[in-house]
Amino acid sequence: MEGREQLDTVVSFRDGGSGMARELQRAASRAQSSRAERNLLTAFRDISSWCDQFSLPKTISDIAKQLYKRSDEEKLLRGKPLDAVIAACIFIACRQAHVPRTFREICNLTHVSKKILGQCYKALEQAFNLTPGASATASSPAPSSGPENMLARYCNHLDLPPNVQAICSDIIVLARKHGIADGRSPVSIAGGAIFFTCNLLGKTKSLRDISAVAGVSEGTIKLVYRLYYNEKEKLVKKEWIDDGKADLSRLPFEAPR
Repeated sequence: MEGREQLDTVVSFRDGGSGMARELQRAASRAQSSRAERNLLTAFRDISSWCDQFSLPKTISDIAKQLYKRSDEEKLLRGKPLDAVIAACIFIACRQAHVPRTFREICNLTHVSKKILGQCYKALEQAFNLTPGASATASSPAPSSGPENMLARYCNHLDLPPNVQAICSDIIVLARKHGIADGRSPVSIAGGAIFFTCNLLGKTKSLRDISAVAGVSEGTIKLVYRLYYNEKEKLVKKEWIDDGKADLSRLPFEAPR
């Protein structure tokens, strides 16, 4: 980051009478008075703070800072709110670090509207010549924020056992293979699949709890659940039933609250 981290320098007055302290203080004052430097440091502090709130690793924070520094130097988002630019950089950084977050999650974290975040993201995507999921500094692809990539986080927040996540992931893959719920958002599919799997395995979680974790309405989860329920024979493997893990009779005809 070329030395631009959140570190302050204090020059001592004790210099043995050489006068060096005064010169160093003048140099430090000139550096601190640079508006561009102050703005950059403010952005870096905000990026670090938001990444900490979101429990994101330092790798993502560093990538987001590099992206912001480049966008600032090239004046890519002149006139856009600082929070929106930072939010877009964090969103891209999450994808590069292979821990993608959804627009909704980034918006909830930063309180930036989805519309403004989308505008900033599109501008950076074009400026950095990013294909979906590509890195700004490397050509290797990164995974998109598909439903399977959200399962671990959602299941963890819901305190679900590991086997729920594994079976839920298989169900999502089978549903995609058969074209079930195609066109629905990844967040909706993840929420609906978790509700379907929990009931199937007897690990019931309420619609309200899943809705809160996934950030989608209960009605949306019900809709995906209904699509899965109507094709349940295609989604539930025989070995799950034979092993006693799954029971189709546990699936409610109408999703309760």
